[in-house]
Amino acid sequence: MSLLEDVIKALERIPLWKRVSALPEEVESLRRRLEAVEAQLAGKTGPQCPLCDAPGFKRTSSKPDPVMGDLGVIQDTFQCPNCGHSEHRQRDTAS
Repeated sequence: MSLLEDVIKALERIPLWKRVSALPEEVESLRRRLEAVEAQLAGKTGPQCPLCDAPGFKRTSSKPDPVMGDLGVIQDTFQCPNCGHSEHRQRDTAS
């Protein structure tokens, strides 16, 4: 046996070395998983629609709330570009 083979056999008996030697495979596995997640998220920006989960649910208008407007409450209208769902949400500008 060569000196290098003896050193490798000695290192294989050390538990920490086993973990270190497994790191390249683990890093490659994590890289592939991260790429898969990034591919799923590509192009999905902004909040999701509460009905169809499509990205892009955004505020389309804001106006003083019809009931609480005098107290500084704003009524925001949000709409989904995918399914057309819209909803009104109140926003307190005082806080």
